[in-house]
Amino acid sequence: MDYEYPIPDPARYKVDDLIIDLAPRRVSRAGMIIRLQALSFDLLVTLVRAAPGLLSFEQLGERVWPGLVVTPETIVQRVKLLRSALGDDAHAPRYIEGVRGRGYRMVADVRPLTERQGDPESIVPPSLKEPGEEESPDGHARTAVTGAAGASSPTETSPAIHDSADWWRRLGWVGGTVIMVVLLAAAWALIRYRRVGQPVEPASARMGPPAIRSLAVLPLQNLSGDKEEEYFADGMTDALTTDLAEIGSLRVISRTSAMHFKDSNETLPQIGHDLHVDAVVEGAVTRGENRVRVTAQLVEASSDRHLWARAYERELKDALVLQDEIAHDIAEQIRVQLTPNNRSRLLPVHAADPEAQDAYLRGRYWASKTWIWSTCIPAKCVSHEARKALEYYQQAIAKDPSYALGYAGVADGFVALALSGDLSFQEAAPQINAAATRALALNSELAEPHLSLAYVKLLNDWDWSGAEAEFKRSIALNPNFAEAHRGYSIYLVIMGRLEEAVNESERACALDPFGFWANEWLGQALYHARRYDDALRQIRRSLEMFPGRRKLNWELGDVYEQKKMFAEAFDARQQALALVNDPHLAELGEAYKRGGYRGWLLKEVQYLNQLQTPHNYTVFPMLAHLYAKLGDESDATNYLERGYEEHSPAVLFMGTAPELDSIRSSPRFQDLLRRIGLPPLDRPQTAVEPVSPSK
Repeated sequence: MDYEYPIPDPARYKVDDLIIDLAPRRVSRAGMIIRLQALSFDLLVTLVRAAPGLLSFEQLGERVWPGLVVTPETIVQRVKLLRSALGDDAHAPRYIEGVRGRGYRMVADVRPLTERQGDPESIVPPSLKEPGEEESPDGHARTAVTGAAGASSPTETSPAIHDSADWWRRLGWVGGTVIMVVLLAAAWALIRYRRVGQPVEPASARMGPPAIRSLAVLPLQNLSGDKEEEYFADGMTDALTTDLAEIGSLRVISRTSAMHFKDSNETLPQIGHDLHVDAVVEGAVTRGENRVRVTAQLVEASSDRHLWARAYERELKDALVLQDEIAHDIAEQIRVQLTPNNRSRLLPVHAADPEAQDAYLRGRYWASKTWIWSTCIPAKCVSHEARKALEYYQQAIAKDPSYALGYAGVADGFVALALSGDLSFQEAAPQINAAATRALALNSELAEPHLSLAYVKLLNDWDWSGAEAEFKRSIALNPNFAEAHRGYSIYLVIMGRLEEAVNESERACALDPFGFWANEWLGQALYHARRYDDALRQIRRSLEMFPGRRKLNWELGDVYEQKKMFAEAFDARQQALALVNDPHLAELGEAYKRGGYRGWLLKEVQYLNQLQTPHNYTVFPMLAHLYAKLGDESDATNYLERGYEEHSPAVLFMGTAPELDSIRSSPRFQDLLRRIGLPPLDRPQTAVEPVSPSK
């Protein structure tokens, strides 16, 4: 139902404890001004006038942003700002109540005030007074979208304007002429002065769109009203991010970091600052039985200024094709340089079977959960989520055997199982190779299958040149693919190209600043490069972002060992084991009390020897590490040999691992490096002495 504004409109409203003055566009509580941006004030008045009725997103868009295409996400963000200013709680609303997928209503008691009785005149503190109407970040959208200079929302005529007009009439035409001449002369002088120093910038350039060299796609809002449909909105977000990420001249933040801001209350300028981007893309998705509707908008991050907005509607089978069109439109809006290859890849391709597409999106949803917040013991870290994702990918290719993305997902799923220890790489490699090769046969421009092939060539085939070629090809196809940069950094560490590895890892972190694996590996790259202080800072920073992660605490212990800070290393190790409820925690603590850090190492060796099982890739290098710390070169090398015989990927890091520096000159160690095909470390090392009984 459409609610009409009351006629005549009162001069003021009392809304619960708020007083809203329409003429001065002012909101106060107990005599104190509540500062609102122009659009926030308009939104508040619109809800008040319609109270207690529900206003749909469409109705709110028409009344607050007349003449513009405004997405529900814009309205949601504006309501968040308004609630924040009023001190309202979305979960227990005092003023504004949201109805999921429909709109908003004012739930507070609303009473029109035609006179000024009973309310003291509000005083505006000097610090809150402004030279003119406050410029709302959203207010710029009307100029940017419509091209009309004066398209701000209508407001009542200010009394100051009337006073100024009366004064001008009293001055008379002679005085007015004198003042006009003075103003024209001043303007001429200012222009001439500017021309002396520098050319005057054309008006079109001053009013042109801002330079956008980086952006993030924020999670598209699910407007279906069904929580079970979140996977679809997240999948559409993922698809749009991937399309934009393929544009080499644009830095696009990874989906992982953008998802950090899902349902966030942070303002767009703050999100832009946190992600270090010039602009954000936001919007919403609504899926019907056979149709999908997407609204998208481009917003300048620093000012919250809306630069472009558009609504799209297509048949459901064209949902992912639609994202190509949106990405192309955004690229055109920001005037980013598109290569011919970029343009061809953003052209619509054939639509997938709707059921296959749905299964693929469900797989992407579970794959995104694979690497999030898992606390695990060595091996078998991610099996549940990875297997669920793989099941959906396999359903996708069963429904549509020509679906390239489905095969790319299958390859990725088997890589995840191999990295987690659920499968050995020998078991997973044939499946990865077959799926990735099929994906590329169907679509040679996909970056993901090249990354899957790179991991197989690196960690299973030990084909160094082949692995590097696949990593580079993946990055060439998608320069913003954070996981490909991270994978290439892993390769560079194994090859002993440590400074290159750090640079590549830093690139991954820049693209995925809130991603666990990007931040975790940067700490490892710095550690292998012997930059221990930098590694310590990075791991501590990661722990602040991801508290309670066992892996980070264990790696913190590695750095402390190299710095000979054994008490701190003990604390970090114990914390890591406590996070997985290790049953030997108390006994390890007693061993430390009796024998110091060496006593703790000996006890840990005893327990790890009980965990030796086939394909448990982490145990052998961990035992080699411990024996090297204890000064037992023979046993340390024996366990490295065991890792080599098992074809363990973990043994590949022996070429650069700092914990093995004490045995690096051993002839057996050097012979093993030669057999694996790893280059010797081309930098002098300072071996850390074995832990003495007194430590």
